[in-house]
Amino acid sequence: MITSTPQSETARHQFGEAEAVHHEVLRDGTRVLIRPIHENDVELERSFIEALSPASRRFRFLDTMRWPTEALLKQMTTIDNATDAAYVATIREAGKEREIGVARFSALPDGHDCEFAVAIAAEWQMRGLGTLLMQRLIEVARARGITKMHSSDSSDNTSMRKFAQHLHFRHERDPEDATHVLYSVDLATTAA
Repeated sequence: MITSTPQSETARHQFGEAEAVHHEVLRDGTRVLIRPIHENDVELERSFIEALSPASRRFRFLDTMRWPTEALLKQMTTIDNATDAAYVATIREAGKEREIGVARFSALPDGHDCEFAVAIAAEWQMRGLGTLLMQRLIEVARARGITKMHSSDSSDNTSMRKFAQHLHFRHERDPEDATHVLYSVDLATTAA
């Protein structure tokens, strides 16, 4: 699972792209907002995670947790822009902002590799939202000099398998755990 550390003032200024807000249109014409996650998004993130099916929560967190803890929610919404990036996709529903997807990465200590994760609400899958979020992550990772992205996922996560195939990510069985698949993308050789 990707973790985050508290955001520093220097990092906020160093990576101005983290504050970028993007208005996007999905394949079905739905308008969505893609923006960085903020510390005050705890309730937004809680609602999103709690609305995920038990299987989706297990796939996203590689855990059978029933509800997100306060510590997890704080960790998911407190981002260090020097090493991490996290974007939520939201829509307006009944006058309120609703999170329908999230994507994030956390760089490894070498600064050239990062672990990524994407989660999309079930009813918003297959509309191009995951691809939009992943493209945003790739763009930010490249701007920061990251050359490789990877993810470890449950081998029975068919949604991730289809998503990775769609984006032409490499995949292989995890040599240390046969129940997991390792996905990766080489940013130095992959087209934008």
